[in-house]
Amino acid sequence: MKSKLSASNIAKRLLVYCVGQFILAISVVLAARSSLGASPTTSIPNVIHNILISRGNTALNLGTLTTIIYLVFLVIQLLFLGRDFKPYMLLEIAQSLVFGYFITAAQMMLAFLPDPVNYAGRLIYLIACIPLIALGVIIYTSAQLISAPADGAIAAISKRLGWAIPKAKLFFDVSVVVIAAIISLVFFRGLVGVREGTIILAVCVGPVMKPIMARLQKPLMEFCGTQTRREAAMASAQAAVLDPGKLIITIDWEFGSGGDLLARDLAEKLGARIFSNDELVSMEIAESGLPERFVTEHEKLMRHSAVYDYATYAYTIQQNLDPLDELYAAQVEVVRRIAATEKCAIIFGHCGNYILRDDPNCFKLFIHAATPVRVQRSEARHRIDEEGAQRAISATDHSRAKYHHDFTGEMWGQAKYYDLSFSTTGFAKPYSLDLVVDAIEKWKASR
Repeated sequence: MKSKLSASNIAKRLLVYCVGQFILAISVVLAARSSLGASPTTSIPNVIHNILISRGNTALNLGTLTTIIYLVFLVIQLLFLGRDFKPYMLLEIAQSLVFGYFITAAQMMLAFLPDPVNYAGRLIYLIACIPLIALGVIIYTSAQLISAPADGAIAAISKRLGWAIPKAKLFFDVSVVVIAAIISLVFFRGLVGVREGTIILAVCVGPVMKPIMARLQKPLMEFCGTQTRREAAMASAQAAVLDPGKLIITIDWEFGSGGDLLARDLAEKLGARIFSNDELVSMEIAESGLPERFVTEHEKLMRHSAVYDYATYAYTIQQNLDPLDELYAAQVEVVRRIAATEKCAIIFGHCGNYILRDDPNCFKLFIHAATPVRVQRSEARHRIDEEGAQRAISATDHSRAKYHHDFTGEMWGQAKYYDLSFSTTGFAKPYSLDLVVDAIEKWKASR
């Protein structure tokens, strides 16, 4: 990933990074004031802070305790990585010190706020933390500078154990929360500093982060002079030139519309090579180096919004390891390589119509059909009942649309993004094929 490295650019990135860190510091202070629990990564210092206050010890404030625990997370990172621990990771010490200082400054800045006297007041303080955490994470990661030690520990666990980032984050979050709870139970005989608010923050930040990210991440990264991996991949791609002897067809279809069957008939008719989903996934795994399980299960993951939101949050904080960007960058490379090397090919899905949107040799096709027809076809083809067919249609179309929109920002299936979009509802099989072939021939003649 290339980014500008001028003095002005570095100053902008440092400014954005510090703003994001300070907003996160404010959220830590508000969570502590709520008495309903802190976020998982700050739950241990929050509990210890409550213990010290209960004993009249104010020598160590919340900011200092957070710095100390963050340094422990850095040691955990070192233990998991061993020889793979890189010297630049020691910069996380600076992040720990700065973040601790910001928490102390935020405590002084917010000292005027009254302590909540009832549960409703505590809940208001806690709810205010959710958008602050989401905003802070988006801002500081846009600068693409130093990871927090907690994030580094999660990445280290992921690498050493071979787990996907969301699984590693869940393991890390649960572990530190359990430790915080045990400390609280030992000293207070109850839960103080780690309560229901900890779970609320862990679950709710992801969904809140998505709309904020959609509006702020791009202008922030433009200000910082940084790029996501997918933007870098698209920017580095060379423009295709018209080749009358070349034909690349991208095809998307609604589940049950028969688009894949039509594509295979079309390939036989044109002598085209088909790049199916399975083959594209294999090529993307080889290109990206990502775990096979992550690539193959990505669409399934998106069907479960709560899990996907948590996963998105987990990947967002890993600014030096963003598999979603890596996956899309691999898709760009694979699809463009096919378009450059094949004379006649059909590409199934994988955002092909978007990636090749400016390729004069690419014909973009979308197939759809009326829902009753799709249900009937799905029942017969997949040997499922009507209810199962309806569930399959809904789940598959939803995941395809979400996958496409998350990567491209465009609405999957909209006719304006395709050269031909038609319904197979009223067409017998040979007539559908004839219609597509005729459209392609006219399109080729008009280029």
